[in-house]
Amino acid sequence: MTRRGERADVEYVRILHLAASTMESLVEAALSRLLEVGAAFDYASVKALCSPDLPAFPVVSIGAPDLAVYDQLLVARGAA
Repeated sequence: MTRRGERADVEYVRILHLAASTMESLVEAALSRLLEVGAAFDYASVKALCSPDLPAFPVVSIGAPDLAVYDQLLVARGAA
């Protein structure tokens, strides 16, 4: 269980905010896991369990467009 006193109030509000700003079900599952094992919990431990690992994003290179193709479309449309 978390510490008692005025700091516990701050931790409680931070956990509530985490639930409101992310998926409430993830916060609930994290709290349930911590309670099941009897671990002390605070905002940091709940957030660590709720925060998904960031996916690896591929490096994408997009070359400069060939504007001559666009120019051909404009010329073709003007001729029609």
